[in-house]
Amino acid sequence: MNNTNRFKMLISTGSFCLASLATPVTLAETTDRAWQGPKAYIGAGASAARLDNAKVADNDIATGDLSDFDDDRVTGQVYGGVMLAPWFGLEAGYLHLPEYKDNGFEIDGSGVSAAAVLAAPVGDRTELYAKGGQVWWDVDVDGPLGFDAEIDGSDWFYGAGVNFGLMPNLGLRLEYTRYELDGGDGEADLDLATVGLHYSF
Repeated sequence: MNNTNRFKMLISTGSFCLASLATPVTLAETTDRAWQGPKAYIGAGASAARLDNAKVADNDIATGDLSDFDDDRVTGQVYGGVMLAPWFGLEAGYLHLPEYKDNGFEIDGSGVSAAAVLAAPVGDRTELYAKGGQVWWDVDVDGPLGFDAEIDGSDWFYGAGVNFGLMPNLGLRLEYTRYELDGGDGEADLDLATVGLHYSF
């Protein structure tokens, strides 16, 4: 083998070694660019509400149209959280419970929540997620014959949804959530279908 061929083989071998060493670094840099967390976000949403299986002081309440989404009853919520990894985060929220007036009862209340979030990307700008946690709630109930009560409780809730990226820092959220409320003197199943916007920073 002449010197020219040795030189060419040396260059080829050296280039292969450098490429092999550089590949993990390049992959690591790509991964770092893909996930630049933790990522915090805040948002607000409007929720169509459905209330079912309601009881106050062991008395069943016929919630009428409230047991369906067709009555266009809308309530609001605000939320914020932080994604600690691409697939895991923590979220807190404030929810205004839907007002209810029927059959001699008037119910109004609110709740705060804390949840864990599991997320899975399904595209460049879309991710599916599920969440579950605890909600602390209280309601004021006025009823017939001078019935007046303040009912509160802490219960588990769960939900799932999808986030769509509209712009680099702005996203659209579609979510369905179930709250199973049981405060001793009052209980109900509350379902919310939510459309929200959130900002990441």
